[in-house]
Amino acid sequence: MPTDVLLELRKTLTYLFFPAPCLACGGIDRDLERPLGLCLRCRGRLVKVRDPCCTTCARPLAAPPASVPSGYRCGRCRLRRPKIERLVAHWVYQEPLDRVVLGLKFRRLRFLGEQLGAALAERLGRDPPPVEAVVPVPLHWRRQLERGYNQADEIAGALAAALERPRITALRRRRSTRPQMDLPRERRDANLRGAFSCRAPKRIAGRAILLVDDVLTTGATLDQAARCLRAAGSGAIFAAVVARTPEPGEARPRVVRDERDRAKRQDGSQGDFDPVQRRSYTR
Repeated sequence: MPTDVLLELRKTLTYLFFPAPCLACGGIDRDLERPLGLCLRCRGRLVKVRDPCCTTCARPLAAPPASVPSGYRCGRCRLRRPKIERLVAHWVYQEPLDRVVLGLKFRRLRFLGEQLGAALAERLGRDPPPVEAVVPVPLHWRRQLERGYNQADEIAGALAAALERPRITALRRRRSTRPQMDLPRERRDANLRGAFSCRAPKRIAGRAILLVDDVLTTGATLDQAARCLRAAGSGAIFAAVVARTPEPGEARPRVVRDERDRAKRQDGSQGDFDPVQRRSYTR
């Protein structure tokens, strides 16, 4: 019997006897592949970042798409002047994508890193940046020791393979920093200043770099990492993230629930399955 037939048979039997619930709602459907660990309904709730948006922070712009020129930067980015030439964010960080990212980070579901990287590569494929190497944003060694791996590195590996570019662990996190979300905006840059060092300057010298992270919150982490790479002699810095956090007041999709969920809420029992406890985003 051919190997591919045996693999497909094993996959089918595994699903039949050990079906994996959706990471977001806990439902079980007939989708054997289940991309991102989500059922078909929850995958339909994913919200993509759409144009027009700022070229360096991917924040939405209040203007018709046809009126925004290519490479346009929002007012905040024109003031801050980040070292990133262009940033691409695939999704908005909200339900159910948050369950996928948290599953990768805290539940050791490393296969999600490969799938998120492949999805990001597909997004970049529409307008690929002219890069020569892929560099993940590093974790501090203590945090990486706790998790067993760096989630940004998992995503960057799949992305580098899809783009056929080398993945280089060029950055090191010199000190542990407080989560950016815990700080006021004026202290966020100072929190990360000097937090990175370049461990492989010869490998990135003169090269255009694609800097990769999982979620963009304030943009300070990517900016400081980009500044470190430029100081070490790299070429232009581009960036790609799986998602960015939503802006205040940004529209969210209407969540469609089935009759079973409504009945559970009416009789006071638990609603949707919650396999990952809610927590604020932190590296």
